[in-house]
Amino acid sequence: MLTIFDACEPRPEVLLGELKEEIFAARLKDVIDGTAEAVYQDPQTFFDNTYLTAGLKTLLEEALGRLTGQRPDSNPIIRLETSFGGGKTHNLIALYHAARGSEAASRVVDSNLIPTPGTVRIAGVVGSDLDPSSGILHRDVTTYTLWGELAYQLGGLAGYQLVAESDRQSKAAPGTGIWQQIIGNAPALIMLDEVARHLRTAKAITTGTGKSDLAEQTVAFLMSLLEFAASQERVVVVLTLADASDAFGRESDELREELAEARRISARQERVITPTDETEIAKIVTHRLFRSIERNAAQAVADDYHQYYLQLLDQQADLPQRAARADYATEMVSAYPFHPELLNTLNRKTSTIPNFQKTRGALRLLALVVRRLWETRPPQTYLIHPHHLDLAVPQIADDLTSRLDRPAYKQVIEADIASVLPGTRSHAQTIDSGWVEAGKPPYAQRVATTIFLHSLTQGVASGVDPADLLLAVVSPGDDPALVQRATERLVDTCWFLDYNGQRYQFKTEPSLNKIVADEMSLVGTTRAKQLLDERIRQVWKRGIFEPVYFPSEAGDVDDDARAPKLVVVHYDAATATATDPAPPDLVVRLFTHAGSAEGYRIYKNNLVFLVADRDQVDDLVEKARRYLAIGRIAGDPDRMQPFTEEQKKKLRQMQDSAELELRVAITRTYRYLYYPSADAPRAAAGLAREALPAQDQGDVRSDQSTVVLRVLRQIDKVRTADDAQMPAQYVKARAWDVGQAQMTTEDLRRAFAKRLSLPMLLDVNQLKRAIRDGIQQELWVYFDPHEAVGYGKVSPAPLVQLSDDALLYTPDEARRLGIAIKGEQVDPPPESCPVCGNPVDQCTCGIVIDPDNGGEPPPPPPTPPRIAAEGAPAQVFQAIADQCADNRVDTITSLTIRLDGAGKAGADEARALGLAIPQLGKGQFRVEQELTIEFGQDEYFHLKFNGTWDRYKRLKTVTDEFGKEAAKLTVKMTLQVTCPDGLAVDSDQFAQMRDIFDQLGFGRLTVEAKPATEDTEVRW
Repeated sequence: MLTIFDACEPRPEVLLGELKEEIFAARLKDVIDGTAEAVYQDPQTFFDNTYLTAGLKTLLEEALGRLTGQRPDSNPIIRLETSFGGGKTHNLIALYHAARGSEAASRVVDSNLIPTPGTVRIAGVVGSDLDPSSGILHRDVTTYTLWGELAYQLGGLAGYQLVAESDRQSKAAPGTGIWQQIIGNAPALIMLDEVARHLRTAKAITTGTGKSDLAEQTVAFLMSLLEFAASQERVVVVLTLADASDAFGRESDELREELAEARRISARQERVITPTDETEIAKIVTHRLFRSIERNAAQAVADDYHQYYLQLLDQQADLPQRAARADYATEMVSAYPFHPELLNTLNRKTSTIPNFQKTRGALRLLALVVRRLWETRPPQTYLIHPHHLDLAVPQIADDLTSRLDRPAYKQVIEADIASVLPGTRSHAQTIDSGWVEAGKPPYAQRVATTIFLHSLTQGVASGVDPADLLLAVVSPGDDPALVQRATERLVDTCWFLDYNGQRYQFKTEPSLNKIVADEMSLVGTTRAKQLLDERIRQVWKRGIFEPVYFPSEAGDVDDDARAPKLVVVHYDAATATATDPAPPDLVVRLFTHAGSAEGYRIYKNNLVFLVADRDQVDDLVEKARRYLAIGRIAGDPDRMQPFTEEQKKKLRQMQDSAELELRVAITRTYRYLYYPSADAPRAAAGLAREALPAQDQGDVRSDQSTVVLRVLRQIDKVRTADDAQMPAQYVKARAWDVGQAQMTTEDLRRAFAKRLSLPMLLDVNQLKRAIRDGIQQELWVYFDPHEAVGYGKVSPAPLVQLSDDALLYTPDEARRLGIAIKGEQVDPPPESCPVCGNPVDQCTCGIVIDPDNGGEPPPPPPTPPRIAAEGAPAQVFQAIADQCADNRVDTITSLTIRLDGAGKAGADEARALGLAIPQLGKGQFRVEQELTIEFGQDEYFHLKFNGTWDRYKRLKTVTDEFGKEAAKLTVKMTLQVTCPDGLAVDSDQFAQMRDIFDQLGFGRLTVEAKPATEDTEVRW
């Protein structure tokens, strides 16, 4: 397969850079005046460099056939319509040379249609040359209007004199009679190029009468001129109008209504010709830029490319299906040596930019590209691809930026594609450096240049999808995987490249993602991990478990039976993988050992461990760096200032997202939960593993300890207040040693923290209920140390305490020790004589005791008992429970709790009462308080309050603060707890009240309970 350097020869002027800007900007007036460049002025050179389009051939045959009389039925009026730069002026110049009788035109039309030199009168006017204010200066006259200029060109000074007054003064359009005098029956060619531009300026010139303007009169003149041409056998008028989408399309649209009448008149005898068809652009460009092209090489290259594309599609490469079609191979032959994607992009995208000027713009740009290619001669260049637009060449870069009113894209080129600054590289050049050193093509620059060309247009068409990008970049021998890798690296590093999931596009505003990515490189790993450590502490909070963060040795984890501990292992200290369920060595060491001396751990069943997924750690650190980077940008007003409001809004959204993504990443990284299990393999040291479920974004804002709890409940490893009560038989079988006669309640609780086969107790009331259940089942006797009495099946339900003083005995052991059982009947002593004191059956005094009552009425029914007690919290509540049992009271309706205090202790108890109330459970609460505080220096505060808890808690914030400042303080408080539905004395709520007052450190309390009766009514 030949390279383009072997198969093609550019024209000398292309290689020498002599195709100056003026050459591409053909001007009809310069050719008529004889001042144009030789490539346009000399007919032979002009036709040698002109590709003969179908439109050009049709134009010359129509016009010349009528001018010579060879084809009298040809149209007198010809309209050329295409976009600016689409070949209209080039066609008019060709017609001018042919109408003058140049034999060079015989390459286009039959020589019989070429008129004898000097026989055709020719006039050509360009709308932009007309100047109704200053006029067009000629050797002997100055013309101001379209008719004045045409009259001068067709009839000289004498012809001009016929319209001089209307040209200079009245601005009133002449009729057809004038043209009969000037032209008569002579053949005449009148060419009007872009006359719409003149009509725009003519609107500002009023006629002599002041009732019209020059634009209206010019339209009237055009109507009469077209009527005249239609009436003559050998007169042809050729006019051009700009396409609505191009350079002067807006002006044309505004004036079409004014021209409508003239066009309606002319339409019956008008021929509309498109000078250049889209399919001819490739041939025009190659003909103008190349002296010779080997067509056999074109076919061979197209065949090789076609086979290469088929091979890639077989390999599932992301190419458009059109690449496999035979007609695409044919298109490659037609476009050779240009790749079809280059010409299609220029013609269908870049040409929509008004300043590009379609075919003219493509010629100008591609001449620079061809010259650069022949200077550098890159190897394996079989076609000229879009990426061969070397943006490091200032002229090429300018042609695609400044010329197209896209100056902001220069910074895109400098930063991301091709930097020309000494000592600097663009992002694409940096990516390519390794590949180029390895002898591979600069794929990143190829990709970036192609995307750039597709990005210059605005709107939905801007950018390129991945399939079209790959088609435009690769050539036989290229590895598409490297192209894909280059594209991905460009997206990761470029400042202005954006990929929305569908199209790649360069924008003039820096990508926020890229700005953030660059900022991330400035965020140290140490700082990122500091943030992670802080955030991890916020994800798993104290509450359900006692969290232990990042222990490094056994002594960091207390060995006790208090609240179960959630040990969060640092991600740098130990990690786990999906394929290996064994616990990490650090976790095993923390689990099996305790204390600084590394002794054996006793309370193993009181620990669970969270370990990070090794595969997620790097991403976790990156998420932290990203969060910090966004925060640094968003938190710096100076850096935020250059951003648009939309960018600022997006950056704030990115910051919120980064915060959430970081939390999600933490929860997904810490996904392995190790927990104690008697069923775990010996090699796992008694630890089993569960994977925590992935948390959605909406679920990660809450305390993640609940996720751990949920998993442990699913595997039946914990007991909470919501779980079913543990059977006493289960507790006795699992936690009580065989043959053991007694056990403290605290030791029983500790057994749950020791034995791996037992669940972890998250609610001690579970154990208390099991103890009460065991009493009823006569599994054990509960001994209350404060009362020095035992509780058995016949006893009232005790308020069970978990302590080293409260004991459980087997019934046999309790009997052996002679422990009195509360509520158990004891045989009464024999009845004694009240006189002699001997048993009745042994009485010696002979006095008979009448057991009857002497006829008195029966005593009244007993009054409801007063149930009250005073003392320490645990003692008082147990006394209330006992009195209720003694009086056969199961339910109470209210509790009245009083306390007196002074000084700091009094302030602490007043504060503690406020903390206790929200924890007491269901009920109605009323507070009475009398508080006196002296601050010193004649300042004091005195309060008497009696009201509901809702009102008191607002006052409490003030009194608590004053209590801290008091020099002297006395307080009396009464809390009345009313339970309209009743409060069972053996309920968990009653026991919880006892525990709360005990744990909050209250001193002496006075408590009174009101038993529930059938007619009890709660009143405030």
